[in-house]
Amino acid sequence: MENVTYQKVCNLPRKKSNELCRNPQGVICSNAGTCHCGSCMCANADDRGLIYGKYCECDDRECLDEETGEICGGHGKCYCGNCYCVAGWHGDKCEFQCDISPWESKKRCTSPDGKICSNRGTCICGECTCYDVDPTGDWGDIHGETCECDERNCLSTYDRYADDFCSGHGQCNCGRCDCKEGWTGKKCEHPLSCHLTADESKKRCQGTSNMPCSGRGKFERDMLNKVQCLCHRGEEIGISYKETAALKMKLVDHENRAC
Repeated sequence: MENVTYQKVCNLPRKKSNELCRNPQGVICSNAGTCHCGSCMCANADDRGLIYGKYCECDDRECLDEETGEICGGHGKCYCGNCYCVAGWHGDKCEFQCDISPWESKKRCTSPDGKICSNRGTCICGECTCYDVDPTGDWGDIHGETCECDERNCLSTYDRYADDFCSGHGQCNCGRCDCKEGWTGKKCEHPLSCHLTADESKKRCQGTSNMPCSGRGKFERDMLNKVQCLCHRGEEIGISYKETAALKMKLVDHENRAC
């Protein structure tokens, strides 16, 4: 905490004094004190000095344990409203005790690649709490004992209108696609019946946008065994297409290279 000396006689105009007391958000003394001659006098009615700072921006009352009334439950130190717990304790107010050493906690949270929670979560008492990717939990979730599984790696990123994993031809297992019979590729995007490699097939479907099928479709083989872009409905702008009764979708020959 800072010791502030206040002048008994102030020669500053009130406007100038108030300007000197405004915090970066423009609030005088953070609404937690009064301004006197360009300096903030923080409101500490109980004389504990829990509100302090140049602009009274720090409020250590946030660190008080509601049950004991102690700062950080007596198991840590408070700095500007945040508790910093001693070894063996954790929580917003150091209210939870951990029965393992910090070294053991770190060891349990270390992923096979040597990173704490795979850099995708936080370690609390030997357990990883993985970061949320999508609040709905429908896709892209991170999971695993050390947050080692990232399902985003299975998402068909080139198909911007779909949310299916593994191109709809496989299942995602800890960030890797297990393809169904007849399909291959990192995201099960390539049919085994195709005489081209996955890279060659992708190259044929590459549009000017540097995305397969210009990001408006995905490449597959049709019933005539030709490599084509299978466009999403409404994306056949400015190019010719064929339509089959079986597929009932727009098929663009790969020579057009775009959807």
